[in-house]
Amino acid sequence: MLNGQNEAAIEGFQKCLLSDPKDAAVHYALYQVYLKTEHYTEAVSHTKAAASLDPSNRQYQRELAFMYQQTGQTKLAAETFEKLLKEEPKNVDYYSGALAAYTDLKAAKKAVNLLGRMEEALGSNPGIAIERFKLYSQLNQDKEAEAALQVARKQFPNEASIIANLVDFYFKKDRFSEGFAMLKELVAADPQNGMALLMYGEMLYRSGNVQEGMRYLKQGIQAEGPTIDQKMSVLIMMQNQASTDPDMEKLVQYMTKRYPSDAKAHSIAGDFYYKAGRLPEAISAYRETTKCDPNLYPVWNQLLVLEFEAQQWASLQIDAAQCVGVFPNQPLPHFLNGLVQNRLQQFKQAAADLELADGLVLNDNQLLAEINVQKGIALFGLQQESLAHLAFKEALSLSQSNPAVQLQYIHELLLRHIEEASANEWLEALLLQHPKTPLYLQEKAFAFFQQKKYAEAQSLVLLLEQTELTESVAYLELKGDILFKLGQMEPALEQWKLARSKGEGSIRLDEKIAKRTYIEIY
Repeated sequence: MLNGQNEAAIEGFQKCLLSDPKDAAVHYALYQVYLKTEHYTEAVSHTKAAASLDPSNRQYQRELAFMYQQTGQTKLAAETFEKLLKEEPKNVDYYSGALAAYTDLKAAKKAVNLLGRMEEALGSNPGIAIERFKLYSQLNQDKEAEAALQVARKQFPNEASIIANLVDFYFKKDRFSEGFAMLKELVAADPQNGMALLMYGEMLYRSGNVQEGMRYLKQGIQAEGPTIDQKMSVLIMMQNQASTDPDMEKLVQYMTKRYPSDAKAHSIAGDFYYKAGRLPEAISAYRETTKCDPNLYPVWNQLLVLEFEAQQWASLQIDAAQCVGVFPNQPLPHFLNGLVQNRLQQFKQAAADLELADGLVLNDNQLLAEINVQKGIALFGLQQESLAHLAFKEALSLSQSNPAVQLQYIHELLLRHIEEASANEWLEALLLQHPKTPLYLQEKAFAFFQQKKYAEAQSLVLLLEQTELTESVAYLELKGDILFKLGQMEPALEQWKLARSKGEGSIRLDEKIAKRTYIEIY
């Protein structure tokens, strides 16, 4: 038996019983083996035999009582525990067993009586008071239930479990002012009780004491007890405030460390960093979210859009492909796949991805317009110029001649030296309508560059130094290109490196830096 050879043990003990069927110790040993092997019917039978053959052995009687309890013979369990208590009235295990049996039998009055005897035998303690409260509650005797806790509270004034039960009792009975007062006592008695901290903080917050309420809410978020959903609801409320709380970053970092495998924790960190304008950190947090739970399309959507805005092309390529694998019927990841393939000059694959995206779009002309822009770029790359022009014209029609789409069309024509005269005329018309728009002026500088009018290009670029474009990768890379063509190698290299620090830039940017020379895209 001690070696775990259960079948051999049973066989051996059965032989012993053949020799002496009234050996209580053998029956008890068989009970132990059958219990280990989950043969409960046999276990009960041999426990009964052992207890019957040696009624003075309390261990046998105790095991019999617990076996009755385990096999649902609750009344017999209660009776056996009561017999044991007569012999050993200070044994806590017997009281616990009998109390559990009376609770299962819904014999609340007997249970209350038992608790009184337990208190006489062992003295008062918070556990007995709480059990008495629960039993009176089962009997719908609210006055007696409350009185049991109030008496215990006087005996044990700093016992958090008693205060917590009073809080729960008052709120269930809609006695909110008393519950609120008890909550204040509870957080003082148990400052690590996360649920109490959240409840008290929320009540303070909703009653107009916002600053004090937030203090307790923050403590509750970082304490044990509340679920992640309960903590998340508080964090969302904090994020929706007009002013950003200075402790918010510390709280979202706590959540990601405390719940590293839960998508919700990383998602709320992403929301915080996005709202704060810290895109690289937002992207990282959203990516962690998708690792925890890849089935959250809104998070994928946010991740891909932010990678596009930050021009993190390498990451976008990986993440868009992964998103397509999980959500093959969503158009955006197919579109972004096509966009990245265009940048890599893999035009055939880009065209295929963009066709898939086109077929999945429903009632979204803006996205359809962008898909057609990328189709045009892919078709130009495949030297299908007439089809490329048609794609761009479709994009213009869908976008109602959006200037941003016009600018993309112009740039592609200038970049490839296709119909440059028409492109320049179109650009001049845009500048006439919007003479101070930085992006249009930057495109004009690019047009000069493509015409090898480097001095004119530089003068326009210098005009833009006081605009927000100075932080963009495209502006800095163009500035470096112009400087190189003007024979200023070191300043050009400096601008290219600065551009690279802001993002990935054109497909040739890394090569320009490595080879210290200008390289055409096509």
